Amino acid sequence: MDKKKIRLPLSGNQLVLILALIGVTVVFSLLNPNYFTYTNLINVLVSSTNIGLTAIGITFLIMTGGNDLSAGSVAAFAGVFVAWSLKSTGLPWPLLCLAAIALSALAGLLNALMVTKLNIVPFIATLASQSVWRGFAYLLCDGKPVSVADKSFMEFGKGRLGGDNGIPYPVIMTIILFVIFGYILAKTKFGRSIFAIGGNAEAARLAGINANRVKTLCYIMTSMFAALAGIILAARMNSGQPAANPNLHFDAITAANLGGVSMVGGVGSIPSVALGVLLVQAFNSGLNMVGVSSYWQYVARGMLLFASLAIDFYRQRSRTKKLLADSMKAL
Repeated sequence: MDKKKIRLPLSGNQLVLILALIGVTVVFSLLNPNYFTYTNLINVLVSSTNIGLTAIGITFLIMTGGNDLSAGSVAAFAGVFVAWSLKSTGLPWPLLCLAAIALSALAGLLNALMVTKLNIVPFIATLASQSVWRGFAYLLCDGKPVSVADKSFMEFGKGRLGGDNGIPYPVIMTIILFVIFGYILAKTKFGRSIFAIGGNAEAARLAGINANRVKTLCYIMTSMFAALAGIILAARMNSGQPAANPNLHFDAITAANLGGVSMVGGVGSIPSVALGVLLVQAFNSGLNMVGVSSYWQYVARGMLLFASLAIDFYRQRSRTKKLLADSMKAL
């Protein structure tokens, strides 16, 4: 009688993330009873939209072997641009949002050109870009937050489907985008190109894949997602703030890495990244609710990233051993 293997609907990494999320929830709930409430759950989901949107783009980019440290600065610039433009021009906010996202796409294109044409290391190229776009955000508003008075724009960031106790619009938008780009990564030719380039760029080139074009699209996409995150934050805060999102790229990279995205490229899953995003934001929210000093929060976040990188190292070593074993069996 043939024995059939039982297949779980979740991967091993996803189960670990769910258990970690439960563990974080239990610990912080014991430290602060208000942590495990509907109100705080909604707050965690809303706060996760910034990290989540940025993490979608970061996931695609890291899987090709790239990286982007400028996402937080691009987000701040986009938020300030929309707030400043609303106050200065009075144009419809959807049009201004599209303009901000288009400008942010330019930021992604410049990052891509530095990496693919000038062969600058992504870390250095996007570090320079980080400073440039943060500087533009400060210059645009003279270093001062720009208040927003447009009620429909604020509704975009604060509105809820189903009334006061309903699901916030940003959460719904983020879930939809995760589903769409999860499908793109897993089921489309573009997604397969991402895996191929990250797995072996030379083999991908020989297979007819234009690696530079795919990487350029990923850099542009990352900046556009960061811009959308910055715009939503500006709508939620009723202002565009040049100092906003200082750790956005850090949290997005941590979430992606926790979600199983290999820092050397070629491995990743959008559903797992979604769990990584929830874990990072639940952790950040818990630190705030139990009154941990902002200085120690930096230490804790750094340790979380360190742990995710260590896990990624062991995952990569395990994959290498498995490939070697499979090769030996084939021989």
